[in-house]
Amino acid sequence: MALKRRSFTEQRVIRMLRGDQTDDRALFLYEEQFGRLRDLAHRAGMRVNPPGTAWLGSDELLVLAWLAQAQRVLGYTKSFHRDATLTLTVVHCAGTLNALGIQLPPLTLQHASAQPSEETE
Repeated sequence: MALKRRSFTEQRVIRMLRGDQTDDRALFLYEEQFGRLRDLAHRAGMRVNPPGTAWLGSDELLVLAWLAQAQRVLGYTKSFHRDATLTLTVVHCAGTLNALGIQLPPLTLQHASAQPSEETE
């Protein structure tokens, strides 16, 4: 899927996840946290594309959906992955997004139910 077809907010969060540091004044607030999320996702066998990639991978969509879920009140009780550290990092990054005033749209949540999770495999 082409990244440009996603909302501006989703594109921004994907750039944050990928470590694309272009023109973002809030970089110092999230760089370490999203770098940790990216590293943990890689260790869990998920692919996060490098900065500047024009398309969006299925694993990135799943992480985006997890972040959107974690931003919702009941999202804090959800286990997104069997690796508890990955789940805690998703919740931490979602809190950072909230603090920055970045709210992922409800449409982003559709990818959470469309993708198989580690819990069901």
